[in-house]
Amino acid sequence: MMKKLLPILALGWSALAFGQTEEPIEYFTDSDVSDTRFSFAATYAPAFASRRLALYEPQTDGEEIYALNSEGASGILGQRYGIMSYYELRSIFHLGIGFMTEQTGYITNDYAVFDQNAVVQDTIGVFDARTDIQAITVPIQVIFHTQMTDAWALQVVPSYDLTFYQKIDRNWIGEGVPSYSQDAVVGALGTMYQRGTDIKNHKGFNGTIGFALGSEFTIASNLVFTVRGEFRLAALPINKLDVGLSEVPYSVGGAFGFRYYL
Repeated sequence: MMKKLLPILALGWSALAFGQTEEPIEYFTDSDVSDTRFSFAATYAPAFASRRLALYEPQTDGEEIYALNSEGASGILGQRYGIMSYYELRSIFHLGIGFMTEQTGYITNDYAVFDQNAVVQDTIGVFDARTDIQAITVPIQVIFHTQMTDAWALQVVPSYDLTFYQKIDRNWIGEGVPSYSQDAVVGALGTMYQRGTDIKNHKGFNGTIGFALGSEFTIASNLVFTVRGEFRLAALPINKLDVGLSEVPYSVGGAFGFRYYL
């Protein structure tokens, strides 16, 4: 009986083993594995911009071309926009570099200009003067990243921008501004700096120190929305040929954008 049963059991076991299928082994190459160390961001940053008066020593030798009747200043609305790339050295430490376009400036109150064509010193007028700055910047950022929840992270962002001024204009604003010839206000009004030309009354390069505090919110797989409040201050005055005048631009505002993790 056992001799008849053993062949039957062996045959059934073989049939059962033949009926089973093995799971296919799936292999991944390096290109198929997601690397989240790299990311890219698009940013827009509106800001209130003005200037700090670092130095003003009135010139009184009769050769002055301008004077400040007030050391006060007003602000304008500035903006920056561009792209950033980041690399995560560690999950809490990100290093970034980017390319931004910036429009900023300030308003100098009660800015007097003297007629350079007059034989005897004569004041053309006293009005508020608006300085408009156009620049291209290369921001270098360090992000201290703290993941608070699965969808929210807190970020502290010190930064330093390499600031390449493209054009700087200073012109009177307001009602009643008189007409004047450009050769009567050279170095006082008009274009103060323009890259690629000989107009260099102001500097063409500067640095900008920044500090931002904000958050990062996950809105989709590998995509986050960033919002920050930030303060930025030029490292040096922008003035070059202005005798006795040193003005340091600054701004206070926000930065908004999207960051995609590769």
